[in-house]
This record gives sequence, structure tokens and C-alpha cells, in this order.
Amino acid sequence: MGSSGKHGDRITGAGGSAALTRDIARASQPEPSSIHRLTACLLTQPSPMSNFASLLTLLDHATVLKRLPRTGWLLNGVAPCESVADHTCGVALLALGLAEQINAGWQDEGLARPLDVGRVITLAVLHDLAESVLTDLPKRSTALIGSDAKHAAEAQAMQNVLAGLPNGRMYVDLWAEYDAAATPEARLVRDADKLEMVHQALHYELAGHRNLDEFWDGHVWRYRLCEQVFETLRLRRK
Repeated sequence: MGSSGKHGDRITGAGGSAALTRDIARASQPEPSSIHRLTACLLTQPSPMSNFASLLTLLDHATVLKRLPRTGWLLNGVAPCESVADHTCGVALLALGLAEQINAGWQDEGLARPLDVGRVITLAVLHDLAESVLTDLPKRSTALIGSDAKHAAEAQAMQNVLAGLPNGRMYVDLWAEYDAAATPEARLVRDADKLEMVHQALHYELAGHRNLDEFWDGHVWRYRLCEQVFETLRLRRK
């Protein structure tokens, strides 16, 4: 039979070993309050799988834009024509270049500060995302249903597409900023949207397409630089 006792800090014997085991087990168990705190923390953390689902939803909508033709061109006899995603890429690159050019002399455009280039690019990437749900409605459709109904439907579509993303509400608000032309960055992207369309019209005309006058008419430019680019494109048309 072994005996139990202490020799310095060493515990000997079966009884001492059992006691040591119980002490270790108790020490490794969190207090009930700690368990509750851990459970609450886990319940409030977003699931990685839900984040993946939101990302894949966004990617699904991007794929729709890659397949979705710009219907204005189709209705004017240009087939095949660019996709909405093609246009979005062109707008983003053009807006980047315009913003940098304007920032090189931002006071000349009457701005109170340089443009936020990152914000410009984000607005450009988002500006037609709602069309992945609503499709690309041509002018004649907007005239029939009314611009208010179109904007309300686009706002709901953006909410549906982006709601699951972290900061999704922020991106919905950024799209609303673009839609309302509420900031200098939004106004530049709206100019870039039209300029990219005009540039595409020029290339379709150079390829032999006709009856594209409507894409050149009625533009109001918010930046002098954009108006100058438009006039340069118009001169190339002749």
C-alpha cells in the first residue's frame, strides 16, 4: 500500500494523484458566467458560411451583368452589342482617369476639395448593379413607368443584392448617392456614365452602324473636362 504525504512541493500516493486530477479538472472548466459570455459571443458573430453566401450572391449578380446586353444598342440595330458589365468596366476606368485629371487642378473645376478617387471608383462599380435584377431598361420603358418608379425599384434591388454583405447598408447608401448626384464624386460618375456611352456610340458608328443620334443628344455636363472630352469625340464623328 502506498502512503500519501508531501515531500516539499511533490504530491505522492494514489490519494494525492486523485486530488491533483480533480483540481486540474476543476481549473479547466469555465465558470457558468464565462460559458454564458462565450455563447453570447458566438451567437452574435456572423457565420463564415453566411458571408460566403453573400459573396456568392454578389458574384452571381456580376455574372448576370456579363450576360446582359445593353438594350439601347439592340433596339437601334446593334447586334451583338456590349454587355452591362462591359459598360461598367469602361465607366470605372474612365471615371478613374477623369478624377485624377480633375484632381491635378481641382480648383479650376470650382471644387472645394480634391475628389475622393476611391469613392469615385466604388460608385462607378456599383452604378448599374441593380440592372442584374431589373435588366437594362431603355429610355422608352422609363418614360412609360416613370422615373420615380424606376428609381424605387432600383433601390429595392440594391438592398436585396447587398443586404447580406458586411457594410452592405453603406454600399446601398453609396448607390443612392450616385442616383441622386448628391456629391462631386457622384456627379463625376454620372458624367463618366454618359461619356462612356458616347464613346461606344462613336465606335459602333465607325464600324458602320447608323441611327445612333439619340446617344449623342441632350447631355448636360457637370464638369468642364467632361464637356471637353465630349466635344473631342463629337469632332471625331464627322
